[in-house]
Amino acid sequence: MKENDYEVFGVSLENVRNRHERIIIEVMKEMIPQFHDFDYCSICVQDVYALCLNQILPKYVQQGSIILKKEYSNEDYHDIVEAAIEQVSKNKNHPV
Repeated sequence: MKENDYEVFGVSLENVRNRHERIIIEVMKEMIPQFHDFDYCSICVQDVYALCLNQILPKYVQQGSIILKKEYSNEDYHDIVEAAIEQVSKNKNHPV
C-alpha cells in the first residue's frame, strides 16, 4: 500500500483501529503455543486472527478514545481464540 492510502482530504486514518485487534493478538500469542498441532505458517496465523475478528462486533476507535464499556470479558476472548485455533487446525487453508 502507498503511504497515503489511509488519507482522506489530508486527514490520516491510519490510527483508527478496531479496539479488539490488540487484545486478540495478545491472546493468540498466549494460547497458540498450547496447541501442539498448530501450524505456525503465516496463512494459519492470519486465518485465526481474521476468524477471531469476524466473531466480534467491531468497535473502532481513534487515538485518544476513552473506552467506557467493555463488551467482552477476558474469558470471552480466550474462548473465541480457542475456537478459531481449533477450526483452523482442522481445516487448513493450504496443502499440508
